[in-house]
Amino acid sequence: MCDHYAVMVFTRPSLPLWLALSLTAVGCDRLTQAIENKAEEVAGDMKSTADGSAVPPVPEATDNEKLARKLALYLECTNRASKRMHESWLRYTERAKDNGTPKKKSVPPFLYKIDSELTPCREAATKGPTTEPSLPSIEAAMASYLEHAEAFAAQTVTLDEYYEQEKYKEDDWALAKEVAPKFAAAYEAWSAADERLGTIVRDNNDVVERKVLVEVEEREGRAIEWQSRYVMLAAKDFVRCATADEGKADRCEYTLTTFEKAEQSFRRYYDDHRSEADHVFWMNSFQRSVGEFLADGQAFMRDLKKGEAKPERSQALASAFDDLAIHSNNLRFKR
Repeated sequence: MCDHYAVMVFTRPSLPLWLALSLTAVGCDRLTQAIENKAEEVAGDMKSTADGSAVPPVPEATDNEKLARKLALYLECTNRASKRMHESWLRYTERAKDNGTPKKKSVPPFLYKIDSELTPCREAATKGPTTEPSLPSIEAAMASYLEHAEAFAAQTVTLDEYYEQEKYKEDDWALAKEVAPKFAAAYEAWSAADERLGTIVRDNNDVVERKVLVEVEEREGRAIEWQSRYVMLAAKDFVRCATADEGKADRCEYTLTTFEKAEQSFRRYYDDHRSEADHVFWMNSFQRSVGEFLADGQAFMRDLKKGEAKPERSQALASAFDDLAIHSNNLRFKR
């Protein structure tokens, strides 16, 4: 029997992201199989380099590519942190009254402690101003986001410890009442900053991604880099439509069809040019993630058409796209 917790972490120091697989309280057979699967995945990506020993250097970038890479710093922050922070507040408000006491005496409040989720945000706030090109408005929005995020995170740490150690039994919810208005104010301030940063980064990124796609096609044709970038754009258009509050099956059908065609084009090129694809670092994981996201999207649309796409399904689809975006950001194309 396996009665312990196991964590396998696969690190590549020169990558912008590290990938971790956390396996908790699982049976020996499942644990072994999961570790073997992850090892095969990482090994496959290591074959994407010339000698399997190092990530290829980032090639000289055009002005549009420099802008896209800088925006990626901020996107990684919001992709990693914002969803978790909104979820933490939602969990809290589901169980806590406005004054911080539980809605049901037998059910104490609960939330997610925010800690490592802010690591990419701290990095973005630090690296952003020193990374070309200069983007004063976005850099200021990032600084404001982080300031308010840190304040919100500090309250989650306080409350998480308070609930975990059941200190409310000692002070009759006195601390909870004291923290409640501060926590609400911290969330409102951060949420506004999140909206400002998200909007300005998203709008700029939408424009520059299209420009980079044009540059890639002019330089290399519709080869593996173009195919990879285009399928991501199609996936993004689809997930935005599918997860929008007013998302309707008939309106999103076109974006799904476009994504399906982009995936078919990408898959066909990938299968027909494996030697070229295998020399792109992280392509092995990316192509797998594209297929998984397509399956998730098609299943979601089937439920949406039947009126069975619940909010949690929408959130799961958004999370699946975030995973796909992480794989896309790890790609390293040779020139």
